[in-house]
Amino acid sequence: MNPMESWASGYALTRGYPAPEVVPTGLWLEIGKPDQRGRYVLPAFDPAAFSELARSIEAPGIYIEAPAPREAAAPLLPDNWTVRERAFLMTTLLAAPVSLPLPPGYRLVVRDDGATVRVEVVTDDGEPAAGGSAGLTDSHAVFDQILTQAAHRRLGLGTTVMGALTRRAMERGASQGTLIATPEGRALYQALGWVQWSEITSVISPER
Repeated sequence: MNPMESWASGYALTRGYPAPEVVPTGLWLEIGKPDQRGRYVLPAFDPAAFSELARSIEAPGIYIEAPAPREAAAPLLPDNWTVRERAFLMTTLLAAPVSLPLPPGYRLVVRDDGATVRVEVVTDDGEPAAGGSAGLTDSHAVFDQILTQAAHRRLGLGTTVMGALTRRAMERGASQGTLIATPEGRALYQALGWVQWSEITSVISPER
């Protein structure tokens, strides 16, 4: 399966959205929120098809996710579209992570939620410190919402979350990992052995 298609399927699982629907341009994710009605996910970047899709959209709050640098995609958009922060789709072959002890005062919680694995690091008082999830689809684990709270950063908790998600995903049969990283997150994932598959340009249709 194309990494963009794998990401869309796992992302829908972690967020509780309906499974992606196949459409002529790729996939459609029905979100149903006032500010985000849905997302088109393009498996490959065809400049003409990208431009045509954007120009055909009249509703506000429609996202397009394209595997392309923003310098290639943004000039093809109609006026007033919003180009979101740079992002990068990354992949890896999953391998058993090294177990690292948590700092004193923290504990790890791992739970299965259907086809999704959810991990939290909390303090002994129950305060959320870090967390993330992974949606399992075929042999892929799609990692999502990996976040460490500001007061708990630089303690290795993000690495702990990724390790726990990886370990449980492998126990459930996953062998490949996919995620979309921010520019800041990309360095963490590269240090863990992930490689960049493509820059992702994410854009939003304007209010009419």
